This record gives sequence, C-alpha cells and structure tokens, in this order.
Amino acid sequence: MDTFSHALLGIAVAGLSGHPLSIGDPIYVASIIGAQAPDFDVIASVRGKLALLRQHRAFSHSIPGLILWSGLITAGFFLASPATAPVDVFVWSFLGGLSHSIMDFFNAHGAAVLWPFSRERKSFSLLNVFDPLLLIIMLAVFVPGLPARETSLLFFAVTGLYIAVRFILKLRATNRCRHHFGSNAIMRMLLMPSLKSTRFWDFVIETNNHYYVGQIGVFHQAFMIHTELAKQALSPAAQGAQKTVLGEFFSSFTPFSYFTEHQDHQQHAKFVHIYDLRYFFNQTFLHSATIIFGSDQQPCDSYIKTYGQKIKIPC
Repeated sequence: MDTFSHALLGIAVAGLSGHPLSIGDPIYVASIIGAQAPDFDVIASVRGKLALLRQHRAFSHSIPGLILWSGLITAGFFLASPATAPVDVFVWSFLGGLSHSIMDFFNAHGAAVLWPFSRERKSFSLLNVFDPLLLIIMLAVFVPGLPARETSLLFFAVTGLYIAVRFILKLRATNRCRHHFGSNAIMRMLLMPSLKSTRFWDFVIETNNHYYVGQIGVFHQAFMIHTELAKQALSPAAQGAQKTVLGEFFSSFTPFSYFTEHQDHQQHAKFVHIYDLRYFFNQTFLHSATIIFGSDQQPCDSYIKTYGQKIKIPC
C-alpha cells in the first residue's frame, strides 16, 4: 500500500486504545511509526538495486521483522522520553506494523509474511499498491467525528467490507476465466488488479501448451488476451541462466516466468531473456532479466529491467 494509507491504518490501530487522536500521544506516534516501519527496508538500497529488490517486503514484513522494528522503536522512545511506558510503545508499534504487513498481503506484490519458513512473497492479489477508492473510503470514515474507538471499529469494518467485495468480484472473474478456457485446460491461474484501472483484473493463465496474458472486466463482460506464448522445454542455456544470481532471484520473484533466447553472431554471444508474466503494461512486460553467455558458454553479463530502469547485476 502507499505511505499515506499505511499512516491512516496506524491511526486506526491506535484508536482502538480509546485514546483521542493526538500527535503527542505515544500510542499514536508508536502505531503510526510502526505502520511505516516495514518499508524502512529500503535502506538495503545502499548495497545496490538488486539487494533492495531481494530484501523489500521480505524479512521486514515478517513477524520476526515486526518484533525487531518494534524493539527499535521502543528503544528510540526510551532514549527520547524515558518516562514513556515501554510495553505500551512495543505493543502498539507492533500492531501498527502488523496492519502494514496484512494490507501488503492483500495487494498484488505481496509480502514474505511466513519468513523464515518461506521467503516467497505471499499475496491475495485483491488490491493495487495504490487503491484510490480504498483511500477515499478510509478518509471518509474519519469525517463523522465519532469517538476514537468507534471510529477505528468503523474504519476496519468498512475496509474489511471493501476487501470482501473485491474477493467476491475476483471469484466471479475467476469463474468467467474457467468458463472461457475450460476448467480442465487450466493448470495454473493468477488474477490480480489491473495496473491501469480498478475496472479490470489482469490475468495469467497456464495451460498444457500455452501461457495467456490478458485482462477481464470487473463489472462488465470485457475479455482481452494481450499475448499468447507457447510453452517450450528449457534449453541448456536457459537452464544455465536459472543458476545465475539473477536467474535465482527471478525464480523467487515471480511464479510465472517465461524464457526466450537469441544468438548474436556479431558479438559471439547468446542472450537469454526471462520475463515476469504478471505485469503487462503498454504492450510490454514491466519486469525482465537478461543473462548473456559468451563464446565459452559461460555467463559473462546480466541485467534486469524494471519500471523502465536497466540495472546491471554481477554474474
């Protein structure tokens, strides 16, 4: 979720204490900071872009990570104001952080909420990172001027209702996809909110012979297939690319990857490309990796393309 939505979640969590909203109340301060803390993992960028991609939404969003952040926040409070009750600060900062991880679990990018048992980013794929309608709903709850606890309960009830509606709409779209392709033909399927509009779901469907990447309407019968990719056995070069640093990262990054390769005779090199099929935007895939093999059949260069940036990765 976006930073502002997480801040509103932190306020709503603190409101469950029954304390009136006050920027000077340690419960509110701890909860709001805690609700932002899981994203402090951006500090990993000092070690390079790949480190950030690997660490973001991993340990920091897990229960051990939330305990660590809560401990650090509590220590900060103790140094700044020793009279503040440390248990209260720890509990409310932890609950604020928990609200962050839960909401990130519901959005398309997910979070490694089961770390260290699983490093995979789990996702229910119901919300986009920024959901304007949800933000409006969140802000509207604070307008009536109810007491803090009642406001928070209303906040979570309305937010939960919105997520439930999104879940029902996703089930409806899933059934339409199964009807279109035939339930027996589908091996795997992923539906997630469209990057372009809240009126659509994006989908990736794997059958015995193909991958289909497309879009389906939320409230209407629109159904579009953007690209159809034939499945093929991995070549020795593709298998080698999987074993590189970038290849291993990409395998953990996406459950739907697709390999292509081409020979550059001028450079005497083979290029293996890996595409994340989940994010198709403006007729291209947002995330892709390229591993280059030299004439000795060994990887000599690699880079990742994400959101228009090209990032070189050591082999």
